[in-house]
Amino acid sequence: MANKKRLIVACGSGVATSTTIAEKIKSKFEEDNVNYPVEAVDYKSISNELPSSSIYVFIAKPDQEVLDQAESLGVKVFPGIPFLTGVGVDDIYNQIIEATNE
Repeated sequence: MANKKRLIVACGSGVATSTTIAEKIKSKFEEDNVNYPVEAVDYKSISNELPSSSIYVFIAKPDQEVLDQAESLGVKVFPGIPFLTGVGVDDIYNQIIEATNE
């Protein structure tokens, strides 16, 4: 089985917001010496990206079928908005760190 350790960030409208959030997560990982790939992906291709991912950070709430697919693949799903607003970001980030250790 392929190594699935990868965090993806996807927003519904393109890649600008997801790239911003991916960069924020990347720099926090670097500060904390977390070696974990982070990638911004296009939401349109999310169903192709999920099988090779272990963590999915969303900006706009994903469709139920995407959430179901993530769950069936064992992909952990987290909201990305806290990385934009700063509200609750530490809590979400700590949960993401825990998920990177699984």
